[in-house]
Amino acid sequence: MSNFGKTLLFITVLLIIIVFFKSINSKSLTKEGYEQNNKFLFKTGDDIYDDFYVNIYDYLVYNNLKDDYETMSIINKTTPTSESVILDIGSGTGHHVAKLSEKDLNVIGIDISPSMVKKAKENFPQYRFSIGDALNKQEFPFNTFTHILCLYFTIYYLKDKRVFFDNCMDWLMPGGYLTVHLVDRKKFDPILPPGNPLYIVSPQKYAKERITKTKINFNKFVYNSNFSLDEDNNIAKFEEKFKFDDGKVRKQEQILYMETVDDILNIAQECGFILHGKVDLVKCAYEHQYLYIFLKPS
Repeated sequence: MSNFGKTLLFITVLLIIIVFFKSINSKSLTKEGYEQNNKFLFKTGDDIYDDFYVNIYDYLVYNNLKDDYETMSIINKTTPTSESVILDIGSGTGHHVAKLSEKDLNVIGIDISPSMVKKAKENFPQYRFSIGDALNKQEFPFNTFTHILCLYFTIYYLKDKRVFFDNCMDWLMPGGYLTVHLVDRKKFDPILPPGNPLYIVSPQKYAKERITKTKINFNKFVYNSNFSLDEDNNIAKFEEKFKFDDGKVRKQEQILYMETVDDILNIAQECGFILHGKVDLVKCAYEHQYLYIFLKPS
């Protein structure tokens, strides 16, 4: 086959894959149901995570390939056993807890959102989830866990990261592992998975300027989001808008406390952690995103 023929075949296969995933995504996005009483609704902070948002959350952000890759990387790097006790902070709709529990590991997930915990229990009633606050030192006794996870941007919702690392140090047994998801705040792709027209390739590689906006057509509303970063103040905003077919609008603003990776690593080490390892998530198509693994000294 000529080089032109090979190129044409590759483009054809790529287009088929894109159309296939787009059709799956379009079908899945017709499942939502929501009635908003007010013509305009604005939410911020923890109030965002109500039943409506939680019920569409997986459609917006869930990626099974990424979760599988993260789970196997954590297992390979930290070698948990049946004797391990694992805490997932910010467990959301429960997927990481489920994937680890399926490996016969002892896992509990906590989330500050009651709606998230309810949804996780609906998704995985056989596993353990509870409402909890990672900044509350009294949440767990000393030396409770062998492993603590803080994945998918959870750490950026925590303003006082020193308190977070101090608490994890207290809750971990000596020799325990803390795994934290961190990103290069200036380079990671803020487009949500269903809003990426290429699906398996980041459009950031081909854009002259960073793309920060996502648009998704749901069955009864149009979703738009935008990510903005204030580097000087280490603050990012993730603004979302839902415009319903009946003219009603819901807006919400998430504040992320986004220090640089180096600054966060320094805080962790000042709290006594040893940097044990790093996993680059580029292999699951999440470029400029990482899992940093810390060790509590024995």
